[in-house]
Amino acid sequence: MRTRLIFALAFIGLFLVAVYWISTWDDHQIEGRIEQIDIPQLMIGPHDLSDDELTLQTILINERTKVTGEANDVQQLQVGQVVTVELDRDAKLKIAVSIHVQPD
Repeated sequence: MRTRLIFALAFIGLFLVAVYWISTWDDHQIEGRIEQIDIPQLMIGPHDLSDDELTLQTILINERTKVTGEANDVQQLQVGQVVTVELDRDAKLKIAVSIHVQPD
C-alpha cells in the first residue's frame, strides 16, 4: 500500500512538472499587430481585432534587434503590420532579439 502511495505521488509530481514545462515553451515569442511605434519601444496588440478590449504588450528594441520579412530595418516598421517577436530569454524586460514581419 505504501509503495502505491509513493508511486502515485511521484507520478503526480512528474505530471505537474511536465505541465509547467510545456506552458513555458513559447514564453519567448509574441505574435501580434503593431499598434504603436515609439522607438525604443513597440506596442504589440492581438492580430485579430475581434475583442472589445485591446491588451497591448510593450516590447523594447535596440540596435541589435534583427528585422526580417517584409521589413529590413526597425525604421521600416509600420503600424498595422503583423509581426512575430522573439524575446531575449535571459532578460527581465521584454527585449526583442528579432522581429519577423509577416506579409499582409
